[in-house]
Amino acid sequence: MSRHPREATTIELTAVAADRLDRLSHRQRQVLELVALGRSDKAIAAQLVLRPESVATLCAEAFGALGLTPSLHLDRRLLAVLTLGQAP
Repeated sequence: MSRHPREATTIELTAVAADRLDRLSHRQRQVLELVALGRSDKAIAAQLVLRPESVATLCAEAFGALGLTPSLHLDRRLLAVLTLGQAP
């Protein structure tokens, strides 16, 4: 009987990601915090004086550095909130 490795839970993944927050640039961290607050790319861009495309890139880079992949079932706001909420 073969055993399949257990998949990590979202809480476990975001706990690991929280330990990686120091890998983010200042700007990536700002974007992640605004995503956690539910801001749209357009609103983040206006607040940080960036183009919405730059916000999308920074957000993707931040999640990549954290080892997280937003999906239909795990939206980026949820991942950002859980990660920042577990930060040391």
